[in-house]
Amino acid sequence: MGLTPNPDGLLPESDVIRLKEWGDEIRRRFSDPVASISGSGSKIEIKLKQTQKINHIVLQEEIAKGERIREFKVEALINGTWKTLCDGTVVGHKHIRKFDEIATSRIRLITLGSIDEPIIKNFAVYYVE
Repeated sequence: MGLTPNPDGLLPESDVIRLKEWGDEIRRRFSDPVASISGSGSKIEIKLKQTQKINHIVLQEEIAKGERIREFKVEALINGTWKTLCDGTVVGHKHIRKFDEIATSRIRLITLGSIDEPIIKNFAVYYVE
């Protein structure tokens, strides 16, 4: 972040204010998921009660058991067809991904490669305005 304390060991007031604004924005975006789930295995699915807009996902592995996922994709059921929203190679402690807004009632995480059974601490979907 490039923050440097002054000779008294304190951060400049302008940096402190900006860091608070940053924290407030993170809380605004990610404090209220549309839905979330945890579990293990190569496929984890979130089923919403109704079709809702989403545009972000947050993935978290249970890293106390090791970072296991080596390749994954996230799909949403849109008009009866599974469409890929995003993919990647690492989840680790936390993986946040933004994508174009879609409306869906089902979202799934599919692990395509792992070194052991994936353990997902949190798979959450969000709609951030």
